[in-house]
Amino acid sequence: MALAIKAEGIFKTFRSGWWSKRKKEVLKGINLQIEEGEIFGILGPNGAGKTTLLSILSTLLLPDRGKIQILGIDGLQNGHRIREKVNISSGNANFLWSLTVRENLHFYGMLYGLTGKGREEKVETLIGLFDLEGYQNVPFDQLSTGMKQRLSLAKSLLNDPKILFLDEPTVGLDPEISVRIREKIRLIQKEKGMTILLTTHNMREAEYLCGRIAFLKEGEILAMGSA
Repeated sequence: MALAIKAEGIFKTFRSGWWSKRKKEVLKGINLQIEEGEIFGILGPNGAGKTTLLSILSTLLLPDRGKIQILGIDGLQNGHRIREKVNISSGNANFLWSLTVRENLHFYGMLYGLTGKGREEKVETLIGLFDLEGYQNVPFDQLSTGMKQRLSLAKSLLNDPKILFLDEPTVGLDPEISVRIREKIRLIQKEKGMTILLTTHNMREAEYLCGRIAFLKEGEILAMGSA
């Protein structure tokens, strides 16, 4: 099958401090190949570099060195083209706090270039898909953590992405809500056939959702294979 994501030799170092610069090497030569249509998991503890890797692959962050291809497009030279074809949902959802669920979806729909009746239909579909009907007029800052997660997932489908990046999509949720979110993710992938790359530190979640899993620790992939 064709590759949706290809990463070669990805390194990333962060620097902090004012007088004496401190360096932390977060990613240390990551190599990754993900096929179109698969759900691939990055499993690792907090601080392993999972979010940094996802940010680089989704073109939100540049690596220090290495090569990236997303859907056959050079990720370092054509990030704007890639961002039209991908989307991302974070486990720590952060939206405009005073806008309602519906208003937030319309706002991001406008940013993705959706207009008129097409945007209205897309928002209605996503509100129904994630069972947000009873919360569509609730401001974001009044939503529970679980509802914020559903809104984040709904937002990530506004542009019908070919690749969906999920950064710890069930972090902080109680077990029952986590199960529902996972079922939604599997349903979406099955219906749309999109490629999904998710990060998690939950081994059961990785086993349930992912065809292949990579173990990431201290910026290095230690192992990769099926559950």
